[in-house]
Amino acid sequence: MIPERTPMRALIVEDDPAWRQLLAEELEELGLQVDAAPDVPTALAWLRERPYALAVVDISLDPGDHRDRGGFRVLDALAERSPSVPAIALTGYATVEMAVEALTRHRAADFLRKETFRRRAFREVAARLLHRELLPSAPSPSPSAPAGAPSASHPGPRALVVEDDPGWQDLYRELLGEIGLAVETASSYGEALAWLEQGSFALLIVDLQLASSMDPFGNRDGLRLLRVARRRGLPTIAVSATASADEVEMAYQSLGVMAFLDKAAFNRQNFLQFVRQALAGRPRPAPARPAGTLSPEDQAALASLTPREREVLRWMAHGLTNKEIAERLVVSPNTVKKQVDSILSKLGVHTRAAAVRKAILGGLLEDPPGNPPARPR
Repeated sequence: MIPERTPMRALIVEDDPAWRQLLAEELEELGLQVDAAPDVPTALAWLRERPYALAVVDISLDPGDHRDRGGFRVLDALAERSPSVPAIALTGYATVEMAVEALTRHRAADFLRKETFRRRAFREVAARLLHRELLPSAPSPSPSAPAGAPSASHPGPRALVVEDDPGWQDLYRELLGEIGLAVETASSYGEALAWLEQGSFALLIVDLQLASSMDPFGNRDGLRLLRVARRRGLPTIAVSATASADEVEMAYQSLGVMAFLDKAAFNRQNFLQFVRQALAGRPRPAPARPAGTLSPEDQAALASLTPREREVLRWMAHGLTNKEIAERLVVSPNTVKKQVDSILSKLGVHTRAAAVRKAILGGLLEDPPGNPPARPR
């Protein structure tokens, strides 16, 4: 006899009995066994005793004090004990600052507001985090347009947000909506290109580190999108939680972004200020090019690059991968890899971005990034 499979558990941390019941009903619809804790001590005790596949945590757990942030303690404990378990942060006292804090410092996977809560949307978020599929309740969007394509009911300027985190997508949608922008979202390079081919946008917001199932920490699709945006003359704001200083300088000096924002230090006023400048067509002051700051050794290293290595370095500045460079130069990816390794060795650096930065400072990349060298035929 085959033993019955034990259902996965979900933890709900919510002080309001009505919300505990509502959330439990929705998660049980997904086949989860639900534990509903009314306070922080109970939640922490259960986290020590039981394994969970998902957590839904109300941020404010004191009905008499809307400033209470007890839910953050639960998120921190979950992240410490079970970092792979996704958590949905929920609150009825949402602010942009709270959302940013939940998504960054306390590592929530998504952030939902009670005042705009919808059962179906909640189930979809939970199912996505559990890697499950829901039966469709409405006809699928036309295959000729990305999901969520705009209708004629949304005239006016539009912004395209390229971000793979649903919590951040919601945050950008809320902020941009405040100043009258219709927002479309894409979670990948390919989806973003589909949007750009089908309509015009007043602004592009790009997360430099888009997730990739093949290479989550080496994905450079965000940088590739910056190159596309520059070629199209589209004002762009880049954001990231993990970009290096070299990548930030590369985004400004070689790829022409209007602003770069660090997710960990995200500020609502600064973000909206940059957006308004972009919409007004106000050019970003070009960062001062620190000419002559390269040491004689670095200048000599740049001079030692072969013509082909310089060509490879120019393509690196456009954010291309070894495979893409190989296609343009009609050589093998392994050949390009050896050339890249040689470039890094000669320049005394360990990353592609650092090599590009030295090339920029040394005046080696004079070809406009929006007009790359012609592809060999």
